[in-house]
Amino acid sequence: MVAVTSFWMWAGAASWLSNPLFDQNNLNNFGIFAGVMIVLLCLLSLGFIFFRGKKESLILSGIIGATFFTVFGVSNFYLLGVTILILLFIHSDDMVSGEINERLKMNSRILIRKSLANLVLSLFILISFAAFYSPAIESYKNLQELPSASTVFIKNIIEQTLGGQLAQVESQQKDVVLNQVTSEVIREANLFLEPYFDYAPPVLAFGLFLVLWGVGWIFIWLALFIGLLLFQILKKAKFFKIEERDVKAEVLTI
Repeated sequence: MVAVTSFWMWAGAASWLSNPLFDQNNLNNFGIFAGVMIVLLCLLSLGFIFFRGKKESLILSGIIGATFFTVFGVSNFYLLGVTILILLFIHSDDMVSGEINERLKMNSRILIRKSLANLVLSLFILISFAAFYSPAIESYKNLQELPSASTVFIKNIIEQTLGGQLAQVESQQKDVVLNQVTSEVIREANLFLEPYFDYAPPVLAFGLFLVLWGVGWIFIWLALFIGLLLFQILKKAKFFKIEERDVKAEVLTI
């Protein structure tokens, strides 16, 4: 299930990254990627609970890495991303195993929540690495000036800034003034940013990571909610059971 869901997620990510990232027509691809990722997060968080151990965490991370390479190919850059993912998966296993071993009473919400932050972080890192070589960001390589889409954005800001001063001006003259000011601002911005245009792709890839991480709490809470439902369903289906056992506890005495 992890392998199939992971491959589906990376395929959705590849479709999303092959077009302008936040274009209106590309939102469906992002929605598919986000929905499948939430399902994958549920499966992984439950996997860390039911199948604990270093070997199991390596198997899970290996599956995610293998499906990523299948969709995006293999490179040294991607190998670095998968290595980070493996380390975060091992850390997640340590946290979940420690939580289970040290608890006197099982709390499914805490157990599922324990690994989700690391899982979301590792997947977002790989997405950002894939975005760096994607058509969506490669179009910004060898950039000589600000993209045309920025003209509308800058014009809107100028209009909001100067709106009060141009309130009494006729609409035709107002458009002429706004166009002239926008052109001048873009010209000055291009002159200022010209030495930095070569760094646009890595900056955009990092910016994508920051945007995704900023909304990462949505993925975490949705995955937690669905994971809790799956946990209860599996418990009712007797996939597992929770038993009480007598354990010895260490006590510090002086």
